[in-house]
Amino acid sequence: MYRKTMRRHPRCPEFFRCGTLPLLCLCALLLALSSGCAGRVPTESIRSNLAAGSLEPLEQSLEETHKSYGEFVTALNLARVYQVDGRWADSIKAYNDALVLLEDYESRAVINVRTLLSGAGTVLFSRGADEYYGVGYERSLLHTFNALNYLMLKDFTGAAVEMRRMDKRQEIWLEESQARIEKYLESKKYLESPEDLPPGYSMRDLLLDHDVRGLINNYQDPFSFALAAVLYRLADDSQAADVSMRRAIALSDNANLLFTHCWPGKPPGKTTGKGSGKDKTDAATPPAVPRLPLSALPIAENAAPASGKKEKTVDTQEVTVIAFSGLCPALRVEGVRVFFPAIGQILVDLPSYAGPVFGSKPAVTARNGAENREIELLPLLRTDVLAYRTLWDEVRMEVTFAVSRALARAGIAATTYAVARSNEDTRDYAPLVATLASALINMLADAMSESIRNWETLPNTGYLAVTDVPRGSTVTVSVGGDKVSMDLPPEVRGVIVMATELSNSNVKVHYVTY
Repeated sequence: MYRKTMRRHPRCPEFFRCGTLPLLCLCALLLALSSGCAGRVPTESIRSNLAAGSLEPLEQSLEETHKSYGEFVTALNLARVYQVDGRWADSIKAYNDALVLLEDYESRAVINVRTLLSGAGTVLFSRGADEYYGVGYERSLLHTFNALNYLMLKDFTGAAVEMRRMDKRQEIWLEESQARIEKYLESKKYLESPEDLPPGYSMRDLLLDHDVRGLINNYQDPFSFALAAVLYRLADDSQAADVSMRRAIALSDNANLLFTHCWPGKPPGKTTGKGSGKDKTDAATPPAVPRLPLSALPIAENAAPASGKKEKTVDTQEVTVIAFSGLCPALRVEGVRVFFPAIGQILVDLPSYAGPVFGSKPAVTARNGAENREIELLPLLRTDVLAYRTLWDEVRMEVTFAVSRALARAGIAATTYAVARSNEDTRDYAPLVATLASALINMLADAMSESIRNWETLPNTGYLAVTDVPRGSTVTVSVGGDKVSMDLPPEVRGVIVMATELSNSNVKVHYVTY
């Protein structure tokens, strides 16, 4: 009697009687994992608003995004736009928000439900499931760009503190990167060399580029060290200025040219070993890790020209110009079909980049009476090259993890099929159940791939110029038809100019005298 009253409903497909609960559980997991996949400001919107100089509406959108998500990159994007707009205190707060999130991640002190779900998603579903906490150069540049806020507030001590944090951040990244690659070396490898990447991978040729592979490492840039040298000098720390200058020069010939022209004299900041008669530096190379392409930057004794404070005449003033152009590559996830002898052809999701925005270098001139001379801006920062070098260093590890994710997704579909086949009532629907499970997982993976974002408001190129001009000169910064001029008050020691090229006819300029 009981069996008779519990007969199946004639309108209900048989596979639902056994498959409803598992499918509902799967859908609930999909919704939980994809809860952060929408609502962020699109990359195209960020780029178009910056190019048009529409900072206020972009700030409002980024504020709403950061309020909703409170993520590392949402804070960084907001901080940089505030900075371009001259909102120094707001920018400092946003950079500090990003720093709190980063330090929390680095310490691994907090593991919450969202982190656990993100980890599960990374293993089983998509590269885009994991919250992004930046890579070495982004974490380092967080402090470099925050130092600019203090600099524009004439807080040279605060700026110097940020540059010391930049040094420490690089040490933390090196330790984390070493640990991650060591873990990879202990795992099964599916790619012996980055040169074996499939031709269909859009990043392959860029990763094999000579400039990318020629970098000393993926987290140190000459711009940060050159700027640190300038800031330390303004903060009257000549020893730190000398060390930073030497590091910048070890990374770039342009830094050598910059300091050769602007700081002749006796090198400050050196110490002499007792009884040795030889100069010392504080550089050290950390322990090497097998096949690890990262290393700390050694500082050679002869790596720099003399950098003492220049003997200035009363007829000149100092001009420091910090300029930025373009926007960095935008992180994304790319599906690539790869053939492995032991597995066959498989679709893997690998990190990739949409190309950077290449901007125009601002032109800077100093006019004094009839004399009008150009101030040369030297390129010291290329974030696209740093991004590609980071990917080059980690792409074998990324392939290994991507294959694991692909196999896990395939395993879920296969298990669903096997369970459905094992039940007499659902046996005929097993292919449909497996197809549905696979479709849901792939849909989730695609949605998560859309959510992976990096620091998209970061400039692609950074320039620096340090020089002296006749007292009372007029300094002009121009891009295309847009031009901003400033007259130097004769009583000041110098001026610091920060210029951001937004488009080929739009430049945002701020300056401060000291």
